[in-house]
Amino acid sequence: MSTNPEILVYPTVEEAQAATASQIAALLAQRSRALVVLSGGSAPPGVFHQLCQAPLRNLVPWHALSILWADERLVPFHDRENNYFQTRQTLLDHVPIPSEQVFPVATYYPVEEAARVYQNQVEALLERHGGQIDLALLGMGPDGHTASLFPGFPQLEASPETLVAPVTDAPKPPPTRVTLTAHALNRARRVIFLVAGADKAPMVRQVLQGAYDPQRLPAQLVRPPAGRVTWMLDAAAARELA
Repeated sequence: MSTNPEILVYPTVEEAQAATASQIAALLAQRSRALVVLSGGSAPPGVFHQLCQAPLRNLVPWHALSILWADERLVPFHDRENNYFQTRQTLLDHVPIPSEQVFPVATYYPVEEAARVYQNQVEALLERHGGQIDLALLGMGPDGHTASLFPGFPQLEASPETLVAPVTDAPKPPPTRVTLTAHALNRARRVIFLVAGADKAPMVRQVLQGAYDPQRLPAQLVRPPAGRVTWMLDAAAARELA
């Protein structure tokens, strides 16, 4: 990447999750209000568990947070594949974030309408928060995708005013999704990529040390001009880094 992200490596995924939680709590503790973007996947629940427990729980101004999602699968709110459902079970039901400050994707709409509704919500929240996201917690797949920005997909070339895009043919199930675009994610003051597992190692090396090729490596698109990017890796995911 042409920017210089911070790269931190931990022996185990559990240690990477704990360190990520500590960084998030320390960042949010400094904010009187914060717009936060969360992600689904297998790694965030371990972070959320740490944030729900003392001492980190006591550092976070929960009442001051507004919550968005980097992407969402177009399945009902009670479906285990729904990122909001996962986050509710592992974080939101255990901390005092006011429900009116939680903004899940309206998955009961058709995908194009769900994306339009979320675009309006994201625009309104950005206006309320000075045009910036305070924190985005992201992951990366073995193919280099982040959020639901997949290699070679048209969402990678969204216009600058497009902050939210529909996805109808994702290469992993479920195929229908709504995603923040890189233009939205690049409004972040702080981005944390949490990536674990040996299956991610080749892509971690390509994204961090290879040539800039965002059509093939969508995670490279996340490079906020006024923000800081940190990669939190376990040893398995980092094993091919030079």
